[in-house]
Amino acid sequence: MRVEAWAVVIGSYAFLALAYLLPQDYRNESPGYVLLAWLAFMVRVFTFHLGLLLLVIAVAAAFGRGKRLFLAAAPLVLFTLGPVWWGYLAPRTPPPAQTSGVRPLRVMSCNLLTINRNFNGILAEIKAADPDVLLLQEYSTPWHKAASAELLRAYPHRDYVTREDAFGLAVYSKLPFVEPVDNRLPLGRVFVEQSRAVVRHEGRDVAIYNIHLLPPRTLSYTLEGRLQFADLLQTLKAEKLPYVMGGDFNLTNDTPQHANLRALGARDVHELVGRGRGATWPVNSFFRSVPGIRLDHVYVGPGLAAVRTETGVGRGSDHRPIVADVTWHAPPAPATTRVAPPGQPAEE
Repeated sequence: MRVEAWAVVIGSYAFLALAYLLPQDYRNESPGYVLLAWLAFMVRVFTFHLGLLLLVIAVAAAFGRGKRLFLAAAPLVLFTLGPVWWGYLAPRTPPPAQTSGVRPLRVMSCNLLTINRNFNGILAEIKAADPDVLLLQEYSTPWHKAASAELLRAYPHRDYVTREDAFGLAVYSKLPFVEPVDNRLPLGRVFVEQSRAVVRHEGRDVAIYNIHLLPPRTLSYTLEGRLQFADLLQTLKAEKLPYVMGGDFNLTNDTPQHANLRALGARDVHELVGRGRGATWPVNSFFRSVPGIRLDHVYVGPGLAAVRTETGVGRGSDHRPIVADVTWHAPPAPATTRVAPPGQPAEE
């Protein structure tokens, strides 16, 4: 299988070059460009899986007298798997959080899976996590009936859109909404509801976004998802409040979209205080045996910091929920001035 192995290695160089060098224009609707963008996106989403295949090739070449094949595959293994290993080993250095006397705001994001009828499993997980704000995706009429019966007493403030496809959503909150919830954020051209709510935490207003972008399952979905993301960037640029943004983004931290969010100051709480890969999908059917990817995220915007996060189980769904504790970014410590002896200047 040496020829096939060489084909994988050479092809990997070509695909990774495309994936990381293709300029990103989220509003470009040219079919040829969208096809290339889709291919580049998928390569970056499954970089870890490609790295595992390359690792097998490199190990086989090392023990099979394939020195040149090993030398060709080794840089690719380091490129694709090195960041993952570093994610387990590197110490986390999140922005300093203001914790003294401040209760964290707990946010939970959960993709329910529209066809999932294991209501009790996820609802029990929600009750155990006890979030202050709950963001639900794929919120259907059956899920609305089940959630209302179990959660309304603990979460008297809610706003929702039920849909029988995969794009209904809901926001449940223990905290009152400061202003009416906006379920009609204009993201993309094909109308799919996205939510923005505002709650007051510890005397300050925080914007809460519940986002579910289209998955890249077809080229038309890919185009619309890219237009949605372009509009999301515009929305976040115009946001005046500190924000927490959660949901099913259908993208991973290896994609250029994630880099664009970071450039705006949004930080994934898993990157700040999580450990490992934090995969959220898939967790049902036979795909649960395949290394997962993290499609679900909770981001904090400028002015906020994360102090804790965990990935749940998501019984009956194909996604794991995310629970995050966020608080205010700690202000810099004031400079201290040492009183100098007479005749000498004070020092800071």
